[in-house]
Amino acid sequence: MAGFRRTVLLEVATELFSRQGFHAVGIDDIGAAAGVTGPAVYRHFQNKDAILRDLCTSAMTELLTGARRAAGTGGPEDVLHALIEVHAGFGSRHRRLVAVYVREHRALSPMALRALRRRQRDYESIWTDALVQVRSDLGATQARGVVTAVLSLLNAAAHMPAQLDDATVQGLLSSGAAAVLLTRPADAAALGSAAG
Repeated sequence: MAGFRRTVLLEVATELFSRQGFHAVGIDDIGAAAGVTGPAVYRHFQNKDAILRDLCTSAMTELLTGARRAAGTGGPEDVLHALIEVHAGFGSRHRRLVAVYVREHRALSPMALRALRRRQRDYESIWTDALVQVRSDLGATQARGVVTAVLSLLNAAAHMPAQLDDATVQGLLSSGAAAVLLTRPADAAALGSAAG
């Protein structure tokens, strides 16, 4: 029962943080939305910061676990496609959590933020390592820049219209990310001249 209540509190906090922002939501708000008193929330979380830390950590854990699995899927292009599906799938299923992660992670304590950023760098390096093997036209720094852009694109799941179902969102994100990662400048120029 305690695990269930904790899960409900995290779901409610995700909803409230995504709609109102972390700083605008209090422990009493979370408790009321979950059907418990504010003090009851403290049986599961030390404070509101601990809730945010749990949300950001769980998001990064799922993405990093999926990325490490994807890294063993075959050649570097296969790895990139698998990484795209991991992130696009996560984003389409957890749009509110992505919104909280992207907008609110800076509210973490300095120690928690440092730990999260280390894991973010690990995650990004899996993408970058695969990309430099596929795109010989990119140096390591350029590849990191492309990966940063692609992750921002994938995190746009947080802003997708609510009317779009998860499969549609995943498809839109995946196709956009693949186009950015796998289109070389010469390919883009050829497409532009064909369109003109």
